Amino acid sequence: MTIKLINAGLLLILSIGFYACNQSTSTKQAEFYVRGNCGMCEERIETTLKGLDGVVLADWDVETKKIKVTYDTLKLTDLKIQETIANAGHETKNFQSPQAVHDALPECCKKGSSM
Repeated sequence: MTIKLINAGLLLILSIGFYACNQSTSTKQAEFYVRGNCGMCEERIETTLKGLDGVVLADWDVETKKIKVTYDTLKLTDLKIQETIANAGHETKNFQSPQAVHDALPECCKKGSSM
C-alpha cells in the first residue's frame, strides 16, 4: 500500500511538472513602441490588452512609450497585439489607428509623440 501511494505521489508530481513546463513554453514576453501621452492613454492601452484572451500581463510606460506584454503564443502573436492596440487608438510601428478611432480620443491623447 505504501509503495502504491509513493508511486501515485511521484506520478502526480511529474504530471504537475510536465504541465507547468508546457505552460511556460507557450508564454512569451514582448516589448514594443506604442504612441501615447498620458495616464488616460496608459489606462486605455493596458485595459484593452488585459481584455484580450491570452494576455497575461500588460504594462505601458508613459516615459519610454513602450509596452511590456506577456502572452500565450498559442492564442496570440505580436502583430495581433499591436493591431488590437492600434484599433483602440494608439499606433505602433506596424499599425496605424483608424482615423475615426484616433479622432474620438481625448485631446491630450492625440498630441505629441511620433515614432
